[in-house]
Amino acid sequence: MSKDFELNYMQFLTEVYQRLLLRNPEIDAIEYWLDALESNSKTMQQVEEEIANSKEATNIRLFTHYSIGFWNDLYAVQKYINKLCTDYVDIDFLGDIKNRFKDYIPFKNVLVVGCGNGWVERRLIDIKVANHIDAFDASIEYLNMAKSEQNNRNINYFVDDINQLNNLPDLKYDAIFNIAILHHTENLEYAIKKLSNMLKPEGLMFNYEYIGPARNQYSDEHLSIMNKINQSLPKRLQSRHQLRPPIQNFRVEPSEAIHSDSVRPLIEKYFDIVLDREFN
Repeated sequence: MSKDFELNYMQFLTEVYQRLLLRNPEIDAIEYWLDALESNSKTMQQVEEEIANSKEATNIRLFTHYSIGFWNDLYAVQKYINKLCTDYVDIDFLGDIKNRFKDYIPFKNVLVVGCGNGWVERRLIDIKVANHIDAFDASIEYLNMAKSEQNNRNINYFVDDINQLNNLPDLKYDAIFNIAILHHTENLEYAIKKLSNMLKPEGLMFNYEYIGPARNQYSDEHLSIMNKINQSLPKRLQSRHQLRPPIQNFRVEPSEAIHSDSVRPLIEKYFDIVLDREFN
C-alpha cells in the first residue's frame, strides 16, 4: 500500500471512529481494517457499515435516550412523584414550598444553579416564592433561551460553571435551588461547600436530585428487578436500552451521574437536613 493510500485510509478510519464511536481507533483495529482495505476484501463503505452496526456503536446510539425524552414528563409519573414529594398528586415540589415553607417566603435573594432554559426561576417568580433571582448556566445557548422568555421578571442571568462558581459571593442568598445539576458535577465537594457558604445562616437549599449509583451502575439485584419489570410490560412499551449502561458509553455525556452516589453524603456533611423525601 502506498503512503498516500495509507494516509487516506487512516484519515477515513479516524473520522469514522470519532463520528460513530466518539474515540480514536486502537492500533489493532487500524491494522485489521487497513489489511481488509488493502486486500480489497472490504470497501470503505463496508468498513463504515460494520463499525456503525457494531455493538459499541449501537450502545452509544441507544445511550442518547438521555437527551431524547424524559420518563418524568409522563403525566402518570408526575402524579406519582408529586405524591411522594408533597403527599398530593396535584402539587409538585416547587408548589409545595408555598405551604411547607410559608414562613420563609417570599425569599428576597435566590440562586438557581445550572438554570438551563430558565423554567425554574420563571416558575418561582410567578408563584411568588422569590422576589429576585440570580441564575447561571455554562451554556450561552441555554442562557439566551432563558433570557428570551424572561418577560420583565426580576432575574439576573450570567455565565458560570457549577465546577467553578467564580462569580458568586458568600452569605448572599436566602435560598438556592439545584434541580438535577449536582449529579453532573465533577468537583462535587468543592461545589457543595461553596454553595453552603453562599447561603445566609438560616437560608435554605432545595435539591431535586438523582443520588443513585454513579454512572448508573446498578447492583446485580437491582438490575434483575428492572429486567423482570421491563419484560413484564407489553412489547411496545419495553425499553430497548441496556438498563445498566456500559461504562464506556459515558463518553457520550462525560458528566452523567459522575459522582451521584456522593451527593447525599456531601449534602449531609455541609448542610443540616430539614426535609428529606424519597421519590424513587
